[in-house]
Amino acid sequence: MKIDLQNITKKYGEDKILEDVNIQVKEGRLLSILGASGAGKTTILKIISGLVRQDEGRVMIDGMDISDCPVEKRNIGYVFQSPLLFPHMTVEENIRFGLEIKKWHGGRAKERIGQLLKLLQIEGLEKRMPSMISGGQQQRVAIARALAPEPEILLMDEPFSSLDPTLRYEMGELIKEIQEKCNLTVVFVTHDRNESLALSHEIAILIDGKIAQMNSPQNIYNKPCSKAVAQFMGSCNFISGKVEGGTFYSNLGEFKAINEQDGEKTLFIRPEQIRIDGEGKEFIIKSCKSMGKEVIYTVGTENVELLVETIGHKIFEIGQHVGLLFPQGNLHFMMNG
Repeated sequence: MKIDLQNITKKYGEDKILEDVNIQVKEGRLLSILGASGAGKTTILKIISGLVRQDEGRVMIDGMDISDCPVEKRNIGYVFQSPLLFPHMTVEENIRFGLEIKKWHGGRAKERIGQLLKLLQIEGLEKRMPSMISGGQQQRVAIARALAPEPEILLMDEPFSSLDPTLRYEMGELIKEIQEKCNLTVVFVTHDRNESLALSHEIAILIDGKIAQMNSPQNIYNKPCSKAVAQFMGSCNFISGKVEGGTFYSNLGEFKAINEQDGEKTLFIRPEQIRIDGEGKEFIIKSCKSMGKEVIYTVGTENVELLVETIGHKIFEIGQHVGLLFPQGNLHFMMNG
């Protein structure tokens, strides 16, 4: 099912949580909503699910306005940040609870539960109580419960935030597999940029209650629309200058700016997209920091400093003169301001 949020605004008292939010999710796609704590991410999920009513705008599902539709009629699954399993019920009973909305009983319910136990890889745990299984297993049960009534949309609110990195990765891969196998439309809320880059077909960046940019992971990372979006997605370099006649002039030098309009611009490039030339002499290594398999160098002149990331062992020394290479395909220009 296709989701189309149109001009959504929400206030709590005098605080405007969301302002003129527009989001489209195609059927069978996974959209991540990425933003800092308090940006309004969870409120968007609650509005889609019907747990919260927007003050302005419309929630459209497959072209129909469901803003006044009750929660239980929306056919939407919801996975919360905490598993919220019923402690007095077994794993099987928790999953069965998700079937109550469709009033599935007997053999049909048993068959569906069996499918979900296999899908979520929790076979053999069905008779255990939530207190007897791990946090990762509890979250799998919560996902199974949300999927039990066969929703066409699944909302996930930072479901892996309490898991260790290895489990987070495993659960992310599992969600991708389930989403593709079941052709689910998924909206996944996170504050973890790496998680959003790995899981998503599209990413919506939410800053202060507004959608700052919505695009593919590659474009969000490599072609951000603003400094705020660029910085949210990781370390970056900004170089101020001016475009004139297809050339970008800056205190770092001149760069081709094909198809760029004349005017004040900012050149953006990620640290890992710059290459160090050991034969060059224009720049000097000012500092370096080993980060496991990566080495982060600060390279500069009197007028400018850049972050450069390389893979492997440290091979350049502080104080060493080097050159820098800027592949044309990695250069992205944005308007100042």
